[in-house]
Amino acid sequence: MIGTLEFLFHGQRQEGTYVSMHQHGCYELVYYRTGRGTTRLADITYDYEPFTFTLIQPNTWHDERRFEETEVVFVGFHVNDASFSLGEGIFQVNDGNELEVLLLAMERELHDKKSHYRLKLNLLVSELVVELMRVVKPERSERTDEKLIYTRNFMNEHFNQKLNIESLAAMAGYSYDRFRHLFKETYGVSPGQYVLNRRIEHASRLLRHSRLSVTAIAMECGFSNDSQLCTIFKRETGEKPRTYRERHQGHA
Repeated sequence: MIGTLEFLFHGQRQEGTYVSMHQHGCYELVYYRTGRGTTRLADITYDYEPFTFTLIQPNTWHDERRFEETEVVFVGFHVNDASFSLGEGIFQVNDGNELEVLLLAMERELHDKKSHYRLKLNLLVSELVVELMRVVKPERSERTDEKLIYTRNFMNEHFNQKLNIESLAAMAGYSYDRFRHLFKETYGVSPGQYVLNRRIEHASRLLRHSRLSVTAIAMECGFSNDSQLCTIFKRETGEKPRTYRERHQGHA
């Protein structure tokens, strides 16, 4: 199976309600059939409206504010094949789309619990993953080779360690220059900037949601010391880490 189901819910959410920042250890898809509001993924806020869906990667902090009563379907799932690398963000679909058909079919299976319903659910989740590849990354999913995906996954897992671009290029089976070119063409940033972005994102989450000192956060995120973290964090975000933490204290 490409995917396995973790949870599924379909219901109405009242105008003016709020779900505070939280995270899951699996992918989450939140499909909005009606309503309007916002959802924040890490540091980026998106507006949702009818027939949009949010795709959230594992362990990404996110919240949701409803400005109107909202009919929502959300499903948590695991992707068991590393070659199926999904993105993150908010996306538009059309009324009567295949995504909605799959979600409602999953809901029926979960409700009716016919024989072998768990197997059927995981088959539907696997179809959902393929459909997401078509909607979220219609061209790149066919173009990105498996070794490049594997290397990026390795970078996601080890971004807080010392990573050598030459070694990453060798892992992907490319020369240094070819690897840098393909990586930037595929993911929009150089390999070095990609790792740096992951470190800054993780540092931002820890500053908002932990009591760790700036020195401890620097070590946790792969910076050599707190001075390096402060310099790079201000360059990338426009704020010093302590200023960023103070501004976000008490925020969900």
